Amino acid sequence: MQSTGIVRRIDDLGRVVIPKEIRKTLRIKEGDPLEIYTNKEELVFKKFSPIATLSLGVKQIAEELSLALNRPCVICDTDKILCVSKCKNKVFVDELISKDVQKILNDRKTFLASEFDGEKPIKIYIGDENEYANQLIVPIISNVDCFGAVIVFDFEKDNRFNSSDEKLVKFSASFLSCQFEI
Repeated sequence: MQSTGIVRRIDDLGRVVIPKEIRKTLRIKEGDPLEIYTNKEELVFKKFSPIATLSLGVKQIAEELSLALNRPCVICDTDKILCVSKCKNKVFVDELISKDVQKILNDRKTFLASEFDGEKPIKIYIGDENEYANQLIVPIISNVDCFGAVIVFDFEKDNRFNSSDEKLVKFSASFLSCQFEI
């Protein structure tokens, strides 16, 4: 077997440094959880997404929220889109979230945008070519950790979000955040 990776030594406490280039490529930041397991004779480090472990529940929430609001819904973790509901473009799934969405997650604040209100909707994933008219992004926060977001959007300009819509999306994000409280 030919090795093409970077070689690192384990210190006396069992620690190993993951090279900066690899961390940058895989979007691993300080404090990110990593799952460590063995695969035959390999030691595997995988970025851990707590919200992805709820996959069936997350899909169900996206479906129900889409039905209630009659709009497409996306649920993502801090790296990629996990599920999409009521959208013709299912290509969204597994796409890396955009830097704008990452910023919203880092800021831990709700983002509401409408072409009518002056706040321009943002791209949801890298390479996104969609033109959104209305957008609501609510981070999923438990304690101090952000696990992802619930994103609801619309392509029709006349279909703005009202306060009930916003409350429902916030409730959905809050419900998901409860799954991570200890």
